[in-house]
Amino acid sequence: MELSIGTRMLKTGIAVTFTLLIASLVSADMAFFAAIATVLAMQPSIMRSFEYIKEVVVANSVAVVFSLFGIFLLGNHPLSVGLIVTISIGVNVRLGLTKTVSLTVLTIIAMMLASTDGVNFMYIAERLSLVVIGVVSAFIVNVLVFPPNHQKMLFKKIEKAINRTFFLLRVIPNKTVSVPTIKGEDREIEKEITKIKDYFEILAGERGRLFIRNRITFLRSIVIYKQMIKVLEKQYTLIRHLEKNIDAIEEISGEKSDTIKHLINEITNYSENVFLLYQGKIILDRDLQRETKQAMQFTINNMIDELQGSGFDKWSYVFPIANSLIELYADLDKLERFVRKKENIPNHSM
Repeated sequence: MELSIGTRMLKTGIAVTFTLLIASLVSADMAFFAAIATVLAMQPSIMRSFEYIKEVVVANSVAVVFSLFGIFLLGNHPLSVGLIVTISIGVNVRLGLTKTVSLTVLTIIAMMLASTDGVNFMYIAERLSLVVIGVVSAFIVNVLVFPPNHQKMLFKKIEKAINRTFFLLRVIPNKTVSVPTIKGEDREIEKEITKIKDYFEILAGERGRLFIRNRITFLRSIVIYKQMIKVLEKQYTLIRHLEKNIDAIEEISGEKSDTIKHLINEITNYSENVFLLYQGKIILDRDLQRETKQAMQFTINNMIDELQGSGFDKWSYVFPIANSLIELYADLDKLERFVRKKENIPNHSM
């Protein structure tokens, strides 16, 4: 079995080593508390690490208050510890401190069980200092060792999903692959879109960072990636409508089916060129955009004229595809304008 060690795994290992070396100077017997804090504090982004530190401060304050409350009023009986832990979890969740619940619980258990002869303030101070060491170590390593390039990683995810949509937009109208293959690709695209949207939230969260070389460029990139995700979602919607309705449209009219297939091919080519433009691989001139727009207008007008007076069945097959194509083109046009503005590319299509 192949073992793959990712960047985050490597950074966690480095941070744990760094933490144990420092924590051993405070308390060799309890250094594992700091190591646990380090593992929990290693976040996928610098900003999330910083937010985690702030949350740890609040969560540990809650832990100290509840631990002292439990020790003074209930003692350190297992039932008392369990009750305080339960109440503290509820308070943490209520305050929105869900990421640090585990650390809070560990702190409360350690502090209450260590106070067999009353409150041990020295132990509390050592315990909290170890948590701080662990969390801060994770933050420092996250900042200095292989700092994540979220823009590059996000675009790779988008590019992977976009290539799948391009594939399906070409094969579904022409029926050149089997239905199980199409269904499998469809499910993968849906999963990837969910992952992309989650990862986009990580990138968007970095807007609050103090040290960003070119904040304007960074913010423009966020806008572009958000628009790319919109395009991806519109492509996926079009794919779903094609899967459902293309056979029925072919039965209604072969000519209409050919016209729709031509438009899908045009808009897929346009999509590819917009993404190649973003990567700086081509210069997209106004002719391709004009041809795509003309083809779309011709197709939609033709379908509307032909469907005048038609029954609901025809409209129910054609309209979802036509509407998806219109929305996809509008978002592609907007994405192209964003890309040109970011890269200062002369906008010949305007």
